[in-house]
Amino acid sequence: PDSKMAEGGADKMKIDPVESGEKKEEQSKMMQEYTKQNKLANKKFGGDMSLNTKKKEDFGPILAAAIPQNRDLALKQGKKDEAIENLLGLEKQTRIASDAFATGKVAVEIVKILFECKDWAGLNSNIVLISKRRQQLKQVLVEIVQEAMKYIDQAPDYDKKMELIHTLRAVTDGKIHVELERARLTRQLSQIRESEGKISEAADLLSEVQVETYGSMDKEEKIEYILEQVRLCLEKGDFVRGSIVGKKLTSKSFKDDIFQELKIRWYDLLNRIADNDNKYLDMANNQYEILQTPIVQEKTESWTASLKSIAVHLVLAPHDNHHQDFLVRLLEEKKLDQLKAYKVLLTLFKTLELIQWSSFQDLYKTELLAHSAFGGDKQEARWKDLHTRVIQHNIRVIATYYQNIRMPRLSQLLELSEEESEKNVCDMVVAGSLFFRIDRLKGIL
Repeated sequence: PDSKMAEGGADKMKIDPVESGEKKEEQSKMMQEYTKQNKLANKKFGGDMSLNTKKKEDFGPILAAAIPQNRDLALKQGKKDEAIENLLGLEKQTRIASDAFATGKVAVEIVKILFECKDWAGLNSNIVLISKRRQQLKQVLVEIVQEAMKYIDQAPDYDKKMELIHTLRAVTDGKIHVELERARLTRQLSQIRESEGKISEAADLLSEVQVETYGSMDKEEKIEYILEQVRLCLEKGDFVRGSIVGKKLTSKSFKDDIFQELKIRWYDLLNRIADNDNKYLDMANNQYEILQTPIVQEKTESWTASLKSIAVHLVLAPHDNHHQDFLVRLLEEKKLDQLKAYKVLLTLFKTLELIQWSSFQDLYKTELLAHSAFGGDKQEARWKDLHTRVIQHNIRVIATYYQNIRMPRLSQLLELSEEESEKNVCDMVVAGSLFFRIDRLKGIL
C-alpha cells in the first residue's frame, strides 16, 4: 500500500503544471488585494450579524487561478468565446455569493479581454449582458462602465466610438450610482455633436442633466458643466433658458481663488445674456466683478479692457439711483486715472453741466465706435441710445436750474426740434424720473 501511495503521489506531481515565477507573483498580488478588500468590507459591516450572518466563500484562490488562465486562453490560444464563457460562469458564482469585489474583478476582466481582442460588438453586448443580470451588484456596474469609458477614445472608427457611448449611456440610464459616469458620457456626446455642427442637439443633450443635484461630482467639475450648459444654450440662441440655467450659480460659488478662470467665464456668459437684452447696467456690474478678480488685476491689458467696458456700458445705461451710485464709486477707482479720456467721459455725466452733443461726437465718436459694445449690427441703435442718455442728462440739468422754460429755449439747449424735445421730456415723465406740467397756449414747461 505504501508503494502504491508513493506511485500516486508521483503521478500527481507529473500532472500538476509547473507555474512560472511571474504567474506566482501575479496570483500572490491578487490574493493580497482580495484579502484587503474583504477586510474593508468587514469593517463596513461593523460586526452587525443581521447583515453578515453567513460566512462568505473565499474567492481569492479561484480568481488568482482563473483570471490568468482565461486571459491566456483568449489572447494566446485564440479561444476568446470559451474564455468569456468561463468568466461569465465565475461571475455568476461570485454574484450569487454577493461578493462585490470578486464580481467586479471578473466583470472588468471580461471587458478588458474583449477590448484587447478588438471585439467591439462583443464588448457592447457583454456590457449590456452583465448590467442586466439578475441581482447585479451596483459596484460591478460602476466598475465596468468606468473601465469601458477608457476605451472610447481608442475606438478605431467613428461608428464604433458612437456605439460604445450609446451602450454606456443606455446601461447607466436612471441609475443613481452611475450618475457621474452618465453625466460625463453625455458631455462627451454633446461635444461630438457640437463638432459636427449640431448645436441644437448638443444643447438639448446637455440640458437634460441636472448636474447641480449630483453629490458625487466635485465642485469645480460641476461649475464647468453648468457653464457649458449655459454656453450651448446661448450658441443655440435660447437666451431665456440660458438665463435660467445661469442662475444655478451665484457669486458665492466663485469665492475661492482656484475658481478665478471659471468666474471670468461665468460673467462673460452673463454679459452675453445682458447684451442680448440691452441691459447696460447689468453688463457694467458684470465687468466690475471681472475687474475685481486677482488675475485680471495682475495684467494691465486685462484690467484696462474691463475698465473701458464698464465706462462705456455705464454711460449707455439709463439714469437711476443705482446708476448714480455706481458712477460715483467708479470715479474713485485709482486705475481710472491712467485712462484719462474715459475718466473725463464719466465726469461729464456726473457734473451738473450741459453736454453739447456736437462737441461730444467730435471728442468721443471714433474712440467709442471702436469698442465692442458698438460692434456688429447694433452700432446704430447703441449710438442712438447714447444720444438719448446725453439728452436725458441735459434735461435733468435744465430741470435743476429752471422752474419754468419756454419750449423754443429748451429745444435750443438740447439741440433738438420742439417735437423731439417734448417727446424726450414726456418719455422721462413716463419713466418716473421727471415731473413737469406744460402750458401749450403759452408754450411754457
